[in-house]
Amino acid sequence: MRNFLDRAKDERSFVALTGLDRPTFDNLLREFTVCFKKRLRRKSGKSHQRRAGGGRKSVLGSIENQLFFILFYLKSYPTFDVLAFTFEISLGCAAASVHRLLPILERAQKNLLVLPKRPSNHQREIKEIKELIDKQENIVVDATERPHFRPKNKDDQKKFYSGKKHRHTVKIPLSPMLKGGF
Repeated sequence: MRNFLDRAKDERSFVALTGLDRPTFDNLLREFTVCFKKRLRRKSGKSHQRRAGGGRKSVLGSIENQLFFILFYLKSYPTFDVLAFTFEISLGCAAASVHRLLPILERAQKNLLVLPKRPSNHQREIKEIKELIDKQENIVVDATERPHFRPKNKDDQKKFYSGKKHRHTVKIPLSPMLKGGF
């Protein structure tokens, strides 16, 4: 079995391929291995038909190679065809490996407390953003004019016409966005 980690000859290329340096990779590998082995156990508690570790082995080989594979996928996000060609595996194996390894990696990252914070409720997220904005003295908002249908009323035409764009647009006002105007 080929060791894909050998392809990354130095630290720079390893970071370029995975997005992590070696010490961080090793730390993640320890937790990934724990999560990987837990996934193999049955939840029901029933006995296995074969001994633990029996059955077909992964085409990717060691757990270290599998972690490298999924980090490479997430860093460069290639198509499954390119991924299969790069790792010299079949297209189906590439797709199945990604779908099998992603939840394990997510569980390992959750255990290491390195996943980004995601509010469970949209209202709380908006409230946190408003509180953050109220604390800031100056806020810059990038905005554009969006195309709008041409109104029939002449006053509305003047209101929506943009001389800059030479068409009717919706103008996004910046002043209400500055303080508490969400």
